Amino acid sequence: MPHQARVAARVFWAALGKVRYAFLAFAVVLSGGTVLFWLTGIYANPILSFYHSLNLVTLNTGPADLQSRPLLLQAAALVITLTGVLALAGGAASILQLITDPKERQLALASTFHDHIVVCGIGRVGYRVINELLLFGESVVGINESESEEWLEPLKRAGVPVIIGDGRRKQTLIDGGVERASALVVCTSNDLANLDMALDARELNPSIKIVLRMFDQKLAQHVSKGFGIQTAFSVSALAAPAFAAAATRARVNYSFKLEGQLLNVSTITFQPVSRFVGQTIAHIEQEAQCTIIGAHDDSGSGLRLNPRPEHVVAAGERFYIVGSLEALKILNNGA
Repeated sequence: MPHQARVAARVFWAALGKVRYAFLAFAVVLSGGTVLFWLTGIYANPILSFYHSLNLVTLNTGPADLQSRPLLLQAAALVITLTGVLALAGGAASILQLITDPKERQLALASTFHDHIVVCGIGRVGYRVINELLLFGESVVGINESESEEWLEPLKRAGVPVIIGDGRRKQTLIDGGVERASALVVCTSNDLANLDMALDARELNPSIKIVLRMFDQKLAQHVSKGFGIQTAFSVSALAAPAFAAAATRARVNYSFKLEGQLLNVSTITFQPVSRFVGQTIAHIEQEAQCTIIGAHDDSGSGLRLNPRPEHVVAAGERFYIVGSLEALKILNNGA
């Protein structure tokens, strides 16, 4: 389904959700009136009884039309009229509130999401996380304490509901649909607030996956071990390898740690004088103890993943490689 159609469908369901109780009350009133006027013999069939009940609710039947009816039926007709009018008025008020109140509109829209990802904290990091999730095809609901962030309006235009409130309050998490969500990403700049939100979310939804941003590396380790939150990331721990690797002579694009080992992603173009030209990818991976994860496609399509191990490297070809700094050093020296 196209993006705009998906957003329109969610708005439609949000509107239905706002008027569901009023609609239910209206349906009960009409059904009750239909049965009453049919069983008491006022009308010979249920269609006419339904039509009369509808006229009562919409004020198309006045007191003069009821003068010849028994007092009990006149009282019933009055109850049907008042209840129906109140139901219609309540539904209209709910729709009006949805249209005129931006916060109410966001809450109603968020209520239509299931198996989505909730992102708490929409600063620079949170905004980028949400955009990446949208690229992955995920449904996202955002929570942010302040409504003055510059990132909020672009997200709303993209169909992402943004709940304004303190994520440390359980009600705010409930408004974001944490109980129905598949995952929670907490990325504010306050470690304790992040942990507080994560624990509340786990209480509301024990099966939810939690991704936690933390600045204190030691605290992140304790959280992972003590609370069973396996994806607690220390910002400093993530950034330090990238800074250190970038300062070396290796041509490093990205760095990360896997089970304590520093791995790096590098882009290497093999020159005509390279000793690796004419060798297969499998041979290069074996010699340098690295993994070649992709190749640049000269046809214009960009990255081509998982090149064949038997592919023979030609001069000028560019590859994307994952390995240790030592492996990248070997490749760069031979390139």
